[in-house]
Amino acid sequence: MSLFSCGSDDDICLSGEATPRVKLKFKTQATGKLKTLDSLFIKVDYGNGPVVVLATKAKTDSILVPLRVDDVLFTKMFVGLSRDAVTSEVKINYTTKSSYVSPACGVKKVYENVNAELLVADPVFGIEQNQTQITDESKTHFFLLF
Repeated sequence: MSLFSCGSDDDICLSGEATPRVKLKFKTQATGKLKTLDSLFIKVDYGNGPVVVLATKAKTDSILVPLRVDDVLFTKMFVGLSRDAVTSEVKINYTTKSSYVSPACGVKKVYENVNAELLVADPVFGIEQNQTQITDESKTHFFLLF
């Protein structure tokens, strides 16, 4: 006895169809010009305490950070320029909406009414909002001011 199955094109989840991450870029606070960082360390609290999502000493001008996908309407992120000093605290607030993608990908979250507040400054001294919705990863959502 043999059993064969054939799937359609919907069996493959192509890039860009998953829940989008927040895209952050960096600026110098004094001039407002885009900035490349030599090192960046980010922790995110997904509900069980801060988890390291980025620890790099390479030059970077932007980063994509996953947000919470549960029913909590904010994500706390901790930012630093060295491993020992991840001291800035950023709270990203939003409402979520579920969007059906395909049988293979299922449902993704879309973030609306997005805003961010800086709870603890240094090394991040401010946040500049660029988008109020996170529907894809093509546009910058926030600029962190250093």
